Amino acid sequence: MRYHPIDIETSVIRAHRSIAECAVFTWTNLLVVVVELEGLERAALDLVALVTSVVLEEHCLVVGVVAIVDPGVIPISSRGEKQRMHLRDGFLADQLDPIYVAYNM
Repeated sequence: MRYHPIDIETSVIRAHRSIAECAVFTWTNLLVVVVELEGLERAALDLVALVTSVVLEEHCLVVGVVAIVDPGVIPISSRGEKQRMHLRDGFLADQLDPIYVAYNM
């Protein structure tokens, strides 16, 4: 099966009202979900279980990494498209400055 990032991202955004934006990409065969949190940082830990369960239930995929970040971290092009490869590069270079990161390995 093929999965489209926008389908997974839409499911995650619909899961909770404090999720402002979401982007997904793969890293060494792991699905990485980056979520922009709009609200209190203490809610970040609760979002991890929610994100992993939504992706599993709706797409039958296991999330390898969930990164909760501040709004505006996910790069958007001038055309309004998510720049997932730039986000992936920032993740690998440890430049995202996340609120919380959960690894499910």
